[in-house]
Amino acid sequence: MRRALREHSTDVIAVVALLLAAIFAGTVILANQRASLPSWLPVLGADRFELQAEFSSAQAVTPGQGQAVDMAGIQIGDITGVELEDGHAVVTMQVDNDKAHLINEDASLLLRPKTGLNDMVIDVDPGTSDQDVEEGSTVPLASSEPSVNPDEILAGLDADTQGFLKLLLAGGAEALDPEQHRGEKLGNALRRLEPFARDISRISGALAVRRENIRSAIHNFGLLSQELADKDQDVTAFVDSSDAALESFARQESSIRAALRELPATLEETKGALGSANQLALNATPALRDLIPGARALKPALQALRPLFKETTAPIRDQIRPFTKQVASPVHHIREASVGLGRAAPGLRTGFTRLNQGLNGLTYDPPGGQESFAFYIPWLNHNLNNLMELQDAHGPLPRGLVLATCNTAQLAQSTAFPTRPNLLVLAELTGFPTTSLISGLGGC
Repeated sequence: MRRALREHSTDVIAVVALLLAAIFAGTVILANQRASLPSWLPVLGADRFELQAEFSSAQAVTPGQGQAVDMAGIQIGDITGVELEDGHAVVTMQVDNDKAHLINEDASLLLRPKTGLNDMVIDVDPGTSDQDVEEGSTVPLASSEPSVNPDEILAGLDADTQGFLKLLLAGGAEALDPEQHRGEKLGNALRRLEPFARDISRISGALAVRRENIRSAIHNFGLLSQELADKDQDVTAFVDSSDAALESFARQESSIRAALRELPATLEETKGALGSANQLALNATPALRDLIPGARALKPALQALRPLFKETTAPIRDQIRPFTKQVASPVHHIREASVGLGRAAPGLRTGFTRLNQGLNGLTYDPPGGQESFAFYIPWLNHNLNNLMELQDAHGPLPRGLVLATCNTAQLAQSTAFPTRPNLLVLAELTGFPTTSLISGLGGC
């Protein structure tokens, strides 16, 4: 064997090279085919999500030709098989694993031609359910629609309808007769309909949005009604409370009207205040901006003051604060006294000012031979002494001591004072003791 291989080594190498080239070419061909290869095939095979669907007709469905399974215009899989079961077709599909979770249990399928040569494709509507379809499950006939051919549509019409359709087509051909240029006229008419069609499209879009909004409103209203039905007692209490509140508002109608009448002026004042506050903010902005360096410079000072504050906390709390509490009452009374003194201070200041002006006038010595008023004060004093002295050429009046007893006082009050008014005046001027005074001193 070894000897034969050595002798035919060139032939063996050529056969192996041809075999490798054949494998490479087959791999490239299979990789570029639209066929779905099984997962057990290395490199080219893929593990995919299998799904089946029942159709009343699978006309022109040819597995292995790369017929696609689309969703929203994007291919998500391929058609891999078709079988006949119980009089209807069962189509097998392979869906990409990363797209399989988009298909729900209530999904619907439509079999339609992709080209005029009936290159079929399955269009998938994912549905609205929250549950994903299970692998290997079958979509029933109720959720699938086959492709409908034009001859089937015509076959479903009766004889009269077919006749009318022929007349319609003949009239359309006459209307589009190229010899009479009716096609151009129809084109011009259709072009004139473009603005109308555009506006109709906008209206249709707005109606679609409105329909969606109405649907959401009805759904939300249903949820609200259900919640209200579950909370009927709370709704009753709310209605009663609202009725009481509205009744209170009705009783305060005049007050509310007065408040509303004051509201425009209040809003106007508020508007002015807000405008002033805005102007203040605008004017204060540069000042506040200029204060930023000072605030930054103040930070080290405040940090340096922390030890001082810690050291002065105890004296303030234990000494100054008790002392402040003790002197609060005296300070309050001093404040009350100072209020009266403050009110009297302007009058006293005015009086002393006038007195000072009077003294200045008395002591003013004008130029010339005239003397000031203060110059005549010694003369006034001398003359007043001479006028008021109780003496004559015989000298001053002698002093004396008058002794009165209870009997003397009673006799004077009963006999002398009533008949001699001058004695009564002299007794009052000299302070002559009365009987009641003497009795109070224990003399009678």
